[in-house]
Amino acid sequence: MEAYEWMLEVFSEAMSQKHPISVITDGDLAMQRAIRVIWPDSNHKLCVWHIQQNIVRHLSDDKVKEEFRSFIYDSSSIAEHESKWLDFLERNKVTSEESWLHQMYQMRKLWCAPYLAGRCFLGLSSNQRSESLNSVLHTHLSSQMTLFKMLEHYERFLSTRRLNETVLNIVSLQSVPYTEPDASSLEVHAAMVFTSSVFQLVKYSFDAVSKCFMSNILDGCELDGSDLVTFVVAKKDRREKKFEVRCVEKQGSPYRISCSCHKLECLGTPCSHILYVLGTIKAKELPRCCVPTRWTMSARSAYPLPSRNSGMYDYSKSLLRYRELRKLSHAACFRACQSDEAYHRLEMVLQAPDDSMESTSGQNESIRFGPVLPLTEQTVHGDLGKVLDPVRVPGRGAPKKRLQAKMKKPRSKGKCGYCGEEGHNVHTCKKLKEDNKLPEEAL
Repeated sequence: MEAYEWMLEVFSEAMSQKHPISVITDGDLAMQRAIRVIWPDSNHKLCVWHIQQNIVRHLSDDKVKEEFRSFIYDSSSIAEHESKWLDFLERNKVTSEESWLHQMYQMRKLWCAPYLAGRCFLGLSSNQRSESLNSVLHTHLSSQMTLFKMLEHYERFLSTRRLNETVLNIVSLQSVPYTEPDASSLEVHAAMVFTSSVFQLVKYSFDAVSKCFMSNILDGCELDGSDLVTFVVAKKDRREKKFEVRCVEKQGSPYRISCSCHKLECLGTPCSHILYVLGTIKAKELPRCCVPTRWTMSARSAYPLPSRNSGMYDYSKSLLRYRELRKLSHAACFRACQSDEAYHRLEMVLQAPDDSMESTSGQNESIRFGPVLPLTEQTVHGDLGKVLDPVRVPGRGAPKKRLQAKMKKPRSKGKCGYCGEEGHNVHTCKKLKEDNKLPEEAL
């Protein structure tokens, strides 16, 4: 747990103490405790993919598996959900606290849908995105890499990702998604402000507006000098399920709007109920609360720098001084070789022992121009505090197959059992065939 806490603290320090809104983990108990201590205000959720893997591993009955999976996406209220859980545990006779079903029941607030309603996870239900990044990053890594080679591989991987991001930015900035000629002004405005990929998600909500109808309009009230109106909206194919859309208007235009389905808070895109209400009140543009900055063309305007440059290849002061002295020495050597007097004078300067050239302060800025053995570094420059390549420790047991193949001695070429020469056997021996020829064939 201490290692996880240290990792989260370092991450928070790198992000200027800005804690993440939501976190998805694989269910490690030590990580759960560390998140509660370091990031107490962050939403925590268990990865659905890992839950599915544990279902297959711990449950054998197919009916129990399907009923357990229904708890992941159950959209009922918390009270109804609790009663379903108690009935499920009673029917399956789950009494031991050490059983996997009981442990998952204790952690139900981290993975059951009713407890996570209204929390922002942007539609993510698993950590497969980070897992895929890790798999790509580990594709060409090997134990033979030095620390510098590993950092080069890491930078190469990031440059590819940044190139893809730049291409998507160019496509979004230089093109506008297509909208129908009879599209509403709200849809046209959404196509102008959202990125191309996000607009495709928002368009699903626009297509579902035609299925909505107004069930009721509750009496409005005044809130902080603004008018608050509540609209009750339902779908034509599911009239029994109603949603409340609360709209705050300032100076005749929508200022803040929310829906009881919580899609805007969870995904960051407006739902069909909100779009239907905005169309009913004749709104021309989407209010700012419906257009999060992260999904717009100006998402990168939050970064003060125009580009993200890495300082990995910045040279140290000692290397810069070495390069400057090398230029001067080349010019001095060229001039000194023109005459014997200048040649002997420069030779004496270079060969003269001068203790003043040994700088004690330069040791802290020294740089190695090639691999140095760890033992040599510890004895000669023991107080440098530099980061070295890890010392290779031979593993226990037999070596791997690739190493075994390298360690094996090359096979000797087989000898013929008839003539004793190498490179062939008795079946292909020419001398044997010649000796076995009949006299007539020889003639």
